[in-house]
Amino acid sequence: MDHLPFTPFFFVLAYITSNLLALLSIFASIRFPKFARVFFIMLFGWACWINSSMALDTPWVYQDYADTAVPLYKQFILGTFEAIVTPMVLVIAICQAFIAIAMLLKGKLFRIGCWGGIVFGLAVAPLGTYAAFPATVFMAIALYLLQKKNDNLFLWERKHDQHKKAYMEHASH
Repeated sequence: MDHLPFTPFFFVLAYITSNLLALLSIFASIRFPKFARVFFIMLFGWACWINSSMALDTPWVYQDYADTAVPLYKQFILGTFEAIVTPMVLVIAICQAFIAIAMLLKGKLFRIGCWGGIVFGLAVAPLGTYAAFPATVFMAIALYLLQKKNDNLFLWERKHDQHKKAYMEHASH
């Protein structure tokens, strides 16, 4: 990444850390779903902030992703994408914000956020090592697992709260 102030050591450390966290997110989605949801709030919130800042301040840095991308993505990045980088990355950042917010929610909105994260993770995987591949695939797996069984509570609710609410509604009849 020629345009970013990353040393090779920093890049390797960030790459390893990203992949370890992504693997842990799979485990957390199964055993500690609330922790996984908080992780994805922070991840997608941070990604939204970084991408929107870079899209507005230094949009040319996205050309560096062509260095490790698969040929089709490389062709797009160095071609069409160059002319639309700022608006396209801002749309991506808005979607990342929606994904982060969806991790707070429940039901259909939560599942839509998970599927948005899954699509995002799989869509950026062909960018290769600059997108920390295979970390984004691991995160897509974690989001898939998370949405399968953890959509009936808001992030701040506990199962006890849900049972208590159902009991109170039943008792009032």
